[in-house]
Amino acid sequence: MSPGTPDLILLILVFVGLQAWWIIPIIKKNNKLNDRGRELREEIKQLEKLYKK
Repeated sequence: MSPGTPDLILLILVFVGLQAWWIIPIIKKNNKLNDRGRELREEIKQLEKLYKK
């Protein structure tokens, strides 16, 4: 094994960890917004049905 291999592996792991640290909360927030959007669309459809009568 070359002398720099463990350092390179550690660097890659740290990089991937930092990427996951900031991207996972963004994905979770986006999923929450999508769920709320679906709920609002359903409410809009129900109100449209109610007032079209």
